[in-house]
Amino acid sequence: MINGEVFLLLGAGALLVLLGVLVGGWLMFKGKAAQGEGFLRTPKGEVFSIPDTDGPEFPSGPGKEEQNVMKRTEKFLEMLGGKMQ
Repeated sequence: MINGEVFLLLGAGALLVLLGVLVGGWLMFKGKAAQGEGFLRTPKGEVFSIPDTDGPEFPSGPGKEEQNVMKRTEKFLEMLGGKMQ
């Protein structure tokens, strides 16, 4: 009878360890997953990814608002003793 209880306790312990590993893996996945990814499945194709382009920040050139922000930022950095590059 004692052998049966030992196996039952070992099985329960193994089940708790397995459950803890699965919960820990799921929590890590939720922290690092991209939108559209599933825990046990992967998205089909490249539907959920946005291509990274190395193009200019403002393709048609900075507008009036962007130029104003850049001028004000440059003034602020000059006050701090730095210079924008």
